[in-house]
Amino acid sequence: MTTDPATEDNQSAEISQTCTKSQESSDNITEGGKDKLLISIRDYVNDTTKKPQIGRVPSLLRESKNGCFDPLVVSIGPYHHGNPNLKAFEELKIPIAQKFWHACENKLSIELMYETVAMEGERARECYEKGSACNDDELFNRIMFLDACFVLYVLCTNLQEEEQNEVTERLVKSFYSVLRDLLLLENQIPLLVLKVLLKFRFRREKDQTPFKQKFPKPYILMPPHSYTNAVENFLARMKGRSTTSGQEMNKWKLELDSSPHLLHLLREHFVSPFMHEDSNKSLLFEWESRRSVTELKSAGIHFKPSQTGNFTDVEFKSHLIYGTLTLPPLIVDDTTKSFLLNLVAYEKCPHGPSDLHITSYICLMASLIHHPDDVKELEKKRILVSYLGSDEKLFQLFDEISKDLAPDSFSYAYANYQIENHCQKKLPAWVQSWMVEEWMHKYFSSPWAFLAVLGAIIALFLTAVQTYFTVFPRKT
Repeated sequence: MTTDPATEDNQSAEISQTCTKSQESSDNITEGGKDKLLISIRDYVNDTTKKPQIGRVPSLLRESKNGCFDPLVVSIGPYHHGNPNLKAFEELKIPIAQKFWHACENKLSIELMYETVAMEGERARECYEKGSACNDDELFNRIMFLDACFVLYVLCTNLQEEEQNEVTERLVKSFYSVLRDLLLLENQIPLLVLKVLLKFRFRREKDQTPFKQKFPKPYILMPPHSYTNAVENFLARMKGRSTTSGQEMNKWKLELDSSPHLLHLLREHFVSPFMHEDSNKSLLFEWESRRSVTELKSAGIHFKPSQTGNFTDVEFKSHLIYGTLTLPPLIVDDTTKSFLLNLVAYEKCPHGPSDLHITSYICLMASLIHHPDDVKELEKKRILVSYLGSDEKLFQLFDEISKDLAPDSFSYAYANYQIENHCQKKLPAWVQSWMVEEWMHKYFSSPWAFLAVLGAIIALFLTAVQTYFTVFPRKT
């Protein structure tokens, strides 16, 4: 079949025109796409400075550790507001707000207090994820005001000295559940809101004398004298989980201006920069010990609690025939699982801390606890103080919360490196264990025991000398 040359020319012209239009369209699309790309990059850079400070629990973590991230008795903030299961305590917020208002030293009107909180409403809303806070400004401000009054009443009040009525009795009965709920990631209120009301509650901090008090029992505190002390005392209640000294508590320096919420503040007082890190981290990357407490004990390693209570305070010292592993003490109760996992969730959030100190601590403890007998040894050394009822439950707790968690590769790397070096010494493990248990612990556990051993050694030496001179008398 032949084709007319004129027809071929027309088809070629049409194809050429089509290609030209396509190229022009492509150029326009490319130009438009470039503009959109540059705009998106610019906007993304701007958005990074506005990340929510109070985020949601990552979905994968929630699915694997369900039941530890939702409030049991009280909702704080917008994420769980309106939950029908929390209605009982929602009804307490009005009378508790009244109690907080009556306790304010400045005796200002309730209207002024509310309006002052409402002025922070826009900044407070930016602390939550977009679309998570209610769109009604008045409702959001109401949530902020009532919830802040509730938190501060719990934070500042010694309930044992309060006049007992239906409100305080219900609060006292559920006190530990309330404390648990106040430390949930999704149950936080911006600290900027709390600070506004705290200034109504107390006189200016510079007018107050320093508040120093030891805390012999967790959760039992006297009313504070300044708003900084109020926050400090609240953290002391929660850090009562750890056996810390009153002297350390007096050294706390709270950075209220830079802390977004209470959970962040609490975390800052459970962690500190690693005090025993090796400078050459590249050499330690592969060092990860998986030896249990029982195995380490058989290798001549014994355990003792640290003095600071910080989760990062882990140190190993190798001596001539034995080693000492220092671990942070922890009080474990029914709320510990939720408490630790919410700190883990905070570390996993895009807006969260830049390190994984809490996650790494959990993984470290799980690597040491392979059996309830390991728990028993740590309890014996007062590293773990358990109120769970059995060693098996405490073993299961660390086993459950550590699943699917990945620690920082460098966390505790130097301690693990030293432990492995110690365990590879030529002295047989059973000899090290026997010498440590039977001699170091039994005979050198107190000054009197040491003096008794020393006296026995001197007596044996003198007896040997006397025997020698009896058998081989000196020639005269």
